[in-house]
Amino acid sequence: MGEVDAFRLDGCKCYYPSSDHYPHHFEVLRRGAYVVKIFFLRTNRKRGLNWEYKFELGGEFSKADQEVLFDLVMRHKRRLLREWNEKVCPDRRW
Repeated sequence: MGEVDAFRLDGCKCYYPSSDHYPHHFEVLRRGAYVVKIFFLRTNRKRGLNWEYKFELGGEFSKADQEVLFDLVMRHKRRLLREWNEKVCPDRRW
Protein backbone atom coordinates (compact mmCIF):
# COMPACT_ATOMS: atom_id res chain seq x y z
CA MET A 1 0.00 0.00 0.00
CA GLY A 2 1.36 3.40 -0.95
CA GLU A 3 0.33 6.74 0.48
CA VAL A 4 -1.01 9.46 -1.80
CA ASP A 5 1.76 12.07 -1.74
CA ALA A 6 0.08 14.57 -4.10
CA PHE A 7 -1.98 16.07 -1.26
CA ARG A 8 -3.27 15.60 2.31
CA LEU A 9 -6.85 15.63 3.52
CA ASP A 10 -7.30 16.40 7.22
CA GLY A 11 -8.91 13.55 9.13
CA CYS A 12 -8.52 11.07 6.27
CA LYS A 13 -5.94 8.61 5.02
CA CYS A 14 -5.53 8.58 1.23
CA TYR A 15 -3.69 5.58 -0.24
CA TYR A 16 -3.21 3.31 -3.24
CA PRO A 17 -3.98 -0.32 -2.38
CA SER A 18 -1.01 -2.56 -3.23
CA SER A 19 -1.25 -4.86 -6.25
CA ASP A 20 -4.50 -3.21 -7.16
CA HIS A 21 -6.37 -3.20 -10.45
CA TYR A 22 -7.66 -0.85 -13.10
CA PRO A 23 -9.36 1.58 -13.38
CA HIS A 24 -6.94 4.06 -11.83
CA HIS A 25 -8.04 4.96 -8.33
CA PHE A 26 -7.02 5.57 -4.75
CA GLU A 27 -8.91 4.97 -1.53
CA VAL A 28 -9.90 7.39 1.21
CA LEU A 29 -10.42 6.18 4.77
CA ARG A 30 -12.20 8.38 7.29
CA ARG A 31 -11.85 6.37 10.50
CA GLY A 32 -15.21 5.21 11.84
CA ALA A 33 -17.10 6.62 8.86
CA TYR A 34 -16.23 5.17 5.44
CA VAL A 35 -13.75 3.91 2.87
CA VAL A 36 -14.38 5.16 -0.67
CA LYS A 37 -12.65 4.58 -3.99
CA ILE A 38 -11.87 7.73 -5.97
CA PHE A 39 -11.51 7.11 -9.72
CA PHE A 40 -9.31 10.06 -10.58
CA LEU A 41 -9.06 9.63 -14.36
CA ARG A 42 -12.86 9.45 -14.61
CA THR A 43 -13.29 12.61 -12.54
CA ASN A 44 -13.85 15.72 -14.65
CA ARG A 45 -15.63 19.05 -14.62
CA LYS A 46 -18.59 17.73 -16.62
CA ARG A 47 -19.30 14.62 -14.53
CA GLY A 48 -17.82 15.64 -11.19
CA LEU A 49 -16.08 13.37 -8.70
CA ASN A 50 -16.27 9.70 -9.70
CA TRP A 51 -16.38 7.53 -6.57
CA GLU A 52 -17.99 4.52 -4.91
CA TYR A 53 -18.21 3.12 -1.41
CA LYS A 54 -15.87 0.28 -0.53
CA PHE A 55 -17.11 0.15 3.08
CA GLU A 56 -19.64 2.17 5.03
CA LEU A 57 -18.46 2.24 8.64
CA GLY A 58 -21.20 4.25 10.30
CA GLY A 59 -20.81 7.55 8.51
CA GLU A 60 -21.40 8.97 5.09
CA PHE A 61 -19.14 10.51 2.46
CA SER A 62 -20.21 14.11 3.03
CA LYS A 63 -20.82 16.66 0.31
CA ALA A 64 -18.07 18.79 1.87
CA ASP A 65 -15.54 15.92 1.60
CA GLN A 66 -16.65 15.28 -1.99
CA GLU A 67 -16.13 18.93 -2.95
CA VAL A 68 -12.67 19.09 -1.35
CA LEU A 69 -11.59 15.83 -3.02
CA PHE A 70 -12.93 16.98 -6.39
CA ASP A 71 -10.81 20.14 -6.20
CA LEU A 72 -7.72 18.16 -5.08
CA VAL A 73 -8.12 15.55 -7.83
CA MET A 74 -8.59 18.18 -10.52
CA ARG A 75 -5.48 20.09 -9.36
CA HIS A 76 -3.26 17.01 -8.97
CA LYS A 77 -4.50 14.53 -11.60
CA ARG A 78 -1.15 14.21 -13.42
CA ARG A 79 0.73 13.63 -10.19
CA LEU A 80 -1.86 11.06 -9.07
CA LEU A 81 -1.39 9.17 -12.34
CA ARG A 82 2.40 9.25 -11.96
CA GLU A 83 2.16 8.01 -8.36
CA TRP A 84 -0.30 5.26 -9.33
CA ASN A 85 2.05 4.05 -12.06
CA GLU A 86 5.00 4.04 -9.65
CA LYS A 87 3.28 2.57 -6.59
CA VAL A 88 0.60 0.25 -7.97
CA CYS A 89 1.81 -0.99 -11.35
CA PRO A 90 5.50 -0.18 -11.67
CA ASP A 91 5.96 -2.82 -14.40
CA ARG A 92 3.26 -1.29 -16.60
CA ARG A 93 3.59 2.37 -17.56
CA TRP A 94 0.54 4.06 -19.13
